[in-house]
Amino acid sequence: MRTPLPTSIRHWLKVIPLFTAIIFGNNASAQRFLDIDEIQVIAPYEPTISDAFKINTNPVIEDTVRIDLDLAYDIHPQKIITRYQADTITPVRLPRPRMVSQHQGQVKGAYGNYQTPWFEGIFNTSHAGVYNLGVHLRHISSGQEIDGYPHSLYSHNKANIHGQRFFSGTTLGAGIVYDRHVVHYYGKPDEITLPEETPGNDTIGLPVAGDIRQRYDLLSSHVHFGNNHKGSDRVNYHAGLSHQWLSDRYDGNEHHIGLKGETGRKIGADPFDIADRQSFRMDVRADHYRYTNLSDTSRAGIYSMRPKLFSEIDRLRFHIGVNLSVEDDNANFLLRAYPLAGLEMELIPDRLVAHLEASGYQEVQSWQKLSQMNPFVQSGPGMTLSNVRSVIEGGIRGSISSRVSYRLGLSNSIIDNYPLFALFADQDAVLTDTYAGYDAFSVIYDDIRKLAFHAELLARFGERFSLRLRGDYFDYSMENQQKPWHKPDFLATMNVRYSLFDKINLTADLYGRSGAYGALLSDTAPVVPLSEKKLHDFYIDANLGVEYRYTKNFSVFLLFHNMPNESYQRWLHYPTQAFSFLGGVSYGF
Repeated sequence: MRTPLPTSIRHWLKVIPLFTAIIFGNNASAQRFLDIDEIQVIAPYEPTISDAFKINTNPVIEDTVRIDLDLAYDIHPQKIITRYQADTITPVRLPRPRMVSQHQGQVKGAYGNYQTPWFEGIFNTSHAGVYNLGVHLRHISSGQEIDGYPHSLYSHNKANIHGQRFFSGTTLGAGIVYDRHVVHYYGKPDEITLPEETPGNDTIGLPVAGDIRQRYDLLSSHVHFGNNHKGSDRVNYHAGLSHQWLSDRYDGNEHHIGLKGETGRKIGADPFDIADRQSFRMDVRADHYRYTNLSDTSRAGIYSMRPKLFSEIDRLRFHIGVNLSVEDDNANFLLRAYPLAGLEMELIPDRLVAHLEASGYQEVQSWQKLSQMNPFVQSGPGMTLSNVRSVIEGGIRGSISSRVSYRLGLSNSIIDNYPLFALFADQDAVLTDTYAGYDAFSVIYDDIRKLAFHAELLARFGERFSLRLRGDYFDYSMENQQKPWHKPDFLATMNVRYSLFDKINLTADLYGRSGAYGALLSDTAPVVPLSEKKLHDFYIDANLGVEYRYTKNFSVFLLFHNMPNESYQRWLHYPTQAFSFLGGVSYGF
């Protein structure tokens, strides 16, 4: 086994050769001959930045060859059919919110000349989304006579109670109305002068108010049920039942029972794939009337069914259908069919729409309808069925701007048994020592053609100002009568509403009416006019109103009627009141 040398000895053995090389190397160099005239150093050249040549301009390549690209390409769009199916979302059951009752009501009271009290009250209570109940009460009367016409007093009372119950997607409603209207047959020929009152016997020659008084009592009720699913393919329906009972002081009674039903729904695309949307609607209606008095009983009725198909093609909408109607004239039944068609085209979106429609129908000229048209009609004038053989009407409507809209229309109607009001010769008796000149109108019927043109303009500037203008022109062609008695050729209305500082509300209503004629007819057959009398020339009835809102709920108002102070005859021998006014207060709660 070899023993290793110590570390110190091994270190010195490495250093000794190094010193030996240095010593002997220096001695060898000292013995060489040095050439100091030329020294060549062989090594790589490494220049510095200071030795570089700097170029002051950027290099530019001059290319004399120019290539113009002329590319031609086509786009061929391809429709990619995508299908999307929505996942069913699980409905979230929300807690039913607590309903808060809301109450809204308003009362008005006023008094004016001609001893005219006026009261109106409206009250509605609603349980949000569940039901709605309402009451409407109204009274107006006059206790002062028109000069030269005794017992021209009147009164009108109305009470209306109605309610609705809302279910999920359906509505149930009902209501009852009582309407009481009292008038007097105060009309007399212009050439008759009432006798002077005699001291001690002031009633000589004057009629007794009870002998010329007429009182209409109308009690009506209705109930209806239906739904309305907008934008849905579900079936919509509505059904209603109504009853009206009219009676007067002369033991006349008329009952009207009405039943109506409507249903409709959207239907699929047409077989020719032309229409964008289609829907079908069916209307069914039955109206039965029965009149009785001490000596007469009569009945009349109309039972109709109207199926219609509605279609839409882009901006074009039209419908076609038929009106199948069965008339009941005292148990004499007759079936009639009327074509129904309509067309509507949007020529300029939101600006101009043109329409054209043709229809026909039947209606009963009931005592209720006639007495509402003319309250001075005789008791129990009888019922007649009018046959509206055709009605063709067309026109345009649209808007000039977001604030101004308009409507123009023209219609032509052919009507059999059109009602007119006239007086018979024996009702125009000359007054001697007793009052025998009061008049009650009879109803006569004629076959007519009526051409009507109407124009309407509506402007609204916010909530402060609104303006409505309307004009109607009529042209009548009569079969037997010389003129359409009591019918004017031209009617014009203007309604202005303006709110000043949210405190003062101003209203102005102007009614223009052209001249009309009344007739005295012969009391023997044939019934022809013995004479005609012009009721009035063209006149304008101006009404003004001003209301000051003292608080949000309380206000005072003044209403002025017949500002020109002209008493004209709306009906032959029946002048209207001249200038009148009402002043009162209004409170809302």
